[in-house]
This record gives sequence, structure tokens and C-alpha cells, in this order.
Amino acid sequence: MQADEETSIEIEALIRETYRRMSTPGADPGELFAHEDMTVAGSGQGELMDGPDVVGRVSRTIASWGFTWTPEQIRVWREGDVAWAQVLGQVVARRDGVEENVPYWTTGVFVRGSDGWEWRYWGGAEPQAEPRV
Repeated sequence: MQADEETSIEIEALIRETYRRMSTPGADPGELFAHEDMTVAGSGQGELMDGPDVVGRVSRTIASWGFTWTPEQIRVWREGDVAWAQVLGQVVARRDGVEENVPYWTTGVFVRGSDGWEWRYWGGAEPQAEPRV
């Protein structure tokens, strides 16, 4: 079911803060992925990560690249203490002085803990103009 307004605002704020940290060299997005059950499936083959140590280390490395992560549309659903979101956006990737706008979609799963909403799962995708499946 579509999330209530308060939940949508809180989840959207968490997503925007996560994307801000992912875009800021020296920031620590790993602090937001600290739960022991945190899991990530990135957009590339083999980008599977479990646990806050691995996810935190990788997220800090990604932040160091200086890419710009932008969430453009966020839609949130909720059932009880679990919420999930669809994030449609893009990443401006910079490599060897060349910038490329890459569409990037995230599926996030969140659990409400004693201190508010926490990430539990990040599923990343780079949608393609010509899908193969």
C-alpha cells in the first residue's frame, strides 16, 4: 500500500541524504548502511554485498569517486514497520575528464527501528534503451 505522508517524507529524506553522501568525497554513506542485515545488489554482475562492513567500505569508495547521484522521482510504500521505495534518477559519472549521465534506478527496503527508518536492502539497476530480456 502507498505509504502515508509522514513515512514518505522520512524515507525520501533518508534516500536524499544517502545520495548526497554517495556524491561527496570524504562522506560516509556507510553510516546509513550499518544494520547487520544490510544487503546490496548493485547494477553490475558480481556486485553483491552483505553486511555493514563490506557495504560501508564499498559505499565510501563510491563516494570517493565524486560522481553525482540524483534521485529524481521517489515513490514509497509501507506495511507495518517495513517500507520500500522506487527511486528513479541518474548518476553523473566522471572518468578521465569525461562526464556521462547514466540512468540509475534503486529499489530500497527499509525497516523502522527505535531511531527511525534504516536501510536493509539496496537494489541498483542501469536501465537500458534496448533491454535484452
